[in-house]
Amino acid sequence: MRVRTFCLSLIIIGVLTALVPIPVVGQSSNTYTSIIVTDVLAGAPVVGGTFTTDLQVSITNSATPEVGVMGVELWLPFDSGVVTVDDFDDNPANGTQIEIKNGFFDGNLVIGANEIIVGTMPPTAPADCTAAGACVHVAVSHTGGSGPITNKTGTVATVAWAALATGSPGIDIAVVPPGVPPGSVLSDPDGQPIPINSTSVPDITVTAAGTVRGIVRRQGTQTDHADTRAVGVTVDGGVVATATTDAGGSFSLVVPMRGTYTISATYPGYLQSQKDAVYVVGANVDIGTTKLVGGDVNSDNCINILDIVSIIGKFGMTGLPREDPEDINDDGTINILDLTIA
Repeated sequence: MRVRTFCLSLIIIGVLTALVPIPVVGQSSNTYTSIIVTDVLAGAPVVGGTFTTDLQVSITNSATPEVGVMGVELWLPFDSGVVTVDDFDDNPANGTQIEIKNGFFDGNLVIGANEIIVGTMPPTAPADCTAAGACVHVAVSHTGGSGPITNKTGTVATVAWAALATGSPGIDIAVVPPGVPPGSVLSDPDGQPIPINSTSVPDITVTAAGTVRGIVRRQGTQTDHADTRAVGVTVDGGVVATATTDAGGSFSLVVPMRGTYTISATYPGYLQSQKDAVYVVGANVDIGTTKLVGGDVNSDNCINILDIVSIIGKFGMTGLPREDPEDINDDGTINILDLTIA
């Protein structure tokens, strides 16, 4: 994690006498602000894949009068040779390139800018964006709600990044010293800039993609083996890939190479199955075939009398949707076949 801090100068005036010491007095701000790009929240930074990060604003007041944020304008340079932005609504022409959220502001959002600029930058772009040749530009405020935001950390936007090549995506936050526009800025209700004290950007590296393949079959199914959910999780619990099986039970998860993962499979009415310590060192790893055991209708990952009672309670029902857990074999009827499986 890279953290940059912009500190106000501390002026210390000391007066010493032979008999009476005079205490040192320092000036310090009663407000602290920060702009944060979170670590990867979903997906994985692999070539050909997508991953998301949140863009957050934080302000803390420790004395009165409190300073409140009423407007935010942010510039994020990035390396367009490594990543691009995956358009939020798949319509690049309408000015809605990233997802703006009510996480920091809580009123009706007023959006002044929501754009991805690649190539020639406008005169209002900061030097960091011009140097990078690509920038995310967001400007947002709100009306109503709680008014100026005085003590809060929240999300302003979510950015979906599409990985194009291996390397560092170069995501940063363009902040310039106060009074030296242009750059990212926080505004109070009177249109006065609020100093940005720090920025935080994670160290993200786009890696080559590996693939984990496997087959999941469900005990007693009367239809096909589609729609079982397969999930790849890192050793620290982060979800990097999800997929569903096809009719034959096959699935494929795209994950970063040289990682170790837990692969799990779940389906309503069945015990979860998982394989630990799947190390993806090559382009493709096949973990083989697994069989899901039916009967866990209440999803507590245990088959016992509670599941049996639930099945008996619906015994004889027909026309049920495929996802009904008591209809374990997905034939639309709860009967002796489902009870026998449990």
